[in-house]
Amino acid sequence: MDFRFIFVGKTKDDYVKKGIEKYKSFLKKYGKVEIVESKDDDKKILVNLRENSYKIILDIKGKSFNSEELAEKIENLKNSGYKKFDFLTGGAFGLSEEILKKADLLWKLSDLTFNHQLVRLILLEQIYRAMSIINNEKYHH
Repeated sequence: MDFRFIFVGKTKDDYVKKGIEKYKSFLKKYGKVEIVESKDDDKKILVNLRENSYKIILDIKGKSFNSEELAEKIENLKNSGYKKFDFLTGGAFGLSEEILKKADLLWKLSDLTFNHQLVRLILLEQIYRAMSIINNEKYHH
């Protein structure tokens, strides 16, 4: 599998950077993992969304999943032929409607509000958790 995580803006906090690197290294056993930091500009963001990927954009209006449901969704997409997944998180002010329209899936990470820097770390951890569920590994317990 091929995971691309597109973050609007730079990751600033060292503890977030370390956490992202930790989960990025964990995810590598399931395939390619790429982190892209993009300027908050629609054209620059759109360039990073791959044509042949399944695009999951985090948004407050999106669908909520528990961990098992997310794993099932990813596994079903994988079994349907998707191998490339692009995950996009906006900055402090979210994303434009033009960007949101590019989503194959809008995903609401939580009913809680998180700092946009923390969302990056939580996103990688949740994708790692989903992959561990798909592969019947113990991490998710």
